[in-house]
Amino acid sequence: MREDDEVAPGSGTTREERRRDSSRILALTDGVFAIIITLLVLDIHVPELTSHESLRAAISDIRPSFISFVLAFIVAAMQWVGHRDLFTLIRYTDRGIIWLNLLTLFTVCLLPFGSALLGRYHEDPLALRLFGLILMATSVARTVIWAYAAQKPSLVHEPLDRASFWSGLALSVFPVVVYVVAFAIARVSPQASLAVYASAPLLYFIAITLLRWLAPRGSAERQFT
Repeated sequence: MREDDEVAPGSGTTREERRRDSSRILALTDGVFAIIITLLVLDIHVPELTSHESLRAAISDIRPSFISFVLAFIVAAMQWVGHRDLFTLIRYTDRGIIWLNLLTLFTVCLLPFGSALLGRYHEDPLALRLFGLILMATSVARTVIWAYAAQKPSLVHEPLDRASFWSGLALSVFPVVVYVVAFAIARVSPQASLAVYASAPLLYFIAITLLRWLAPRGSAERQFT
């Protein structure tokens, strides 16, 4: 028996199995996502009325912050769901998964900043583009960790077929295409850019619904959330 295969008393697992266990990664990830979602809503403040100002007008002033919160919340939710789907396939972790997961968390941690920036400067092309870059980063990180894990038979419960692999890859890349369009038109039309950002989650849900519907029974795509 190798040193790495030494069984801990009462645990029934070897040191190598404990090293490759995904439970700590999932605990960290869920905690970070919970904090991020909480931070997002903190930028929405109850308006304080000035003299001769109506509550309706004051609420209208915080509408951009609310819209940016909704967009960022949905993106965070999409990333968490994608992460959950990925880790239902992963049995073991390795050094690459650990660092790619941290990279994913780094990009998602930028969402509260991007949301606050967009809420305050929603008509500024630079704010829209910075927000778009953050959204692109989250999707690219998700794409990379999917591509890495899905092609490592030693990490997953069972190897993915090519159709499932490419379907998952396309699903994670798809939002990037929408974000690039919104980024490109931000200087020409900030309103249109914001509308494209807002359309990304809807298009994503349509795409994943079609993917689940068209996928063969029992395939991994059927389990995509």
